[in-house]
Amino acid sequence: MSRSRTKHDYPALRLEYIQSDISVRELCRKHDIASWSTVNAIKKREQWDRQRDEFRATTQQREISKLVDERMSTVATIHAELLLAIRAGVHRYVADVQDQKNPQHVSARDLMGLIDKFLLLTGQATSRSENRNLDVHDFGGILRDAPPELLRELAELARANGAGAEPMGRGPLIVLEGTRSA
Repeated sequence: MSRSRTKHDYPALRLEYIQSDISVRELCRKHDIASWSTVNAIKKREQWDRQRDEFRATTQQREISKLVDERMSTVATIHAELLLAIRAGVHRYVADVQDQKNPQHVSARDLMGLIDKFLLLTGQATSRSENRNLDVHDFGGILRDAPPELLRELAELARANGAGAEPMGRGPLIVLEGTRSA
């Protein structure tokens, strides 16, 4: 009694196995293959499991890349919109500052806050450092031979009239966290 051998489409079986979570037994039942051990032997010989792992890794990498691209596109759109909003705000600010009918005061701290927000949104450094060596900042040589008491007095004036100084100029008050209102 001889059994007839049915030829199966092994490339199609391999592709289905690699691209799904189906087991060899389930694959054989689905395609009416009586001997799952033959398919299993071919699976081992052709390394279907390794190919399945590679397929999953490639698919996962494509999905991650797609998500990153979508996120970056969204961030770029928001960034562009924020820059347009800032630009419109600056134009409005300048118009308000130049308005003679409705004067409002803006402090140096408020101006610095606006500049810091702009720098942050444009990806530039938002912090600064101060060098307290008077010999480094001689304003183009003007203070090179100045007496030390004059330099001390200028330093005191600069501290007194720094970011916490009284309001200067006119324009809409920009209220930032931790600032005082004029």
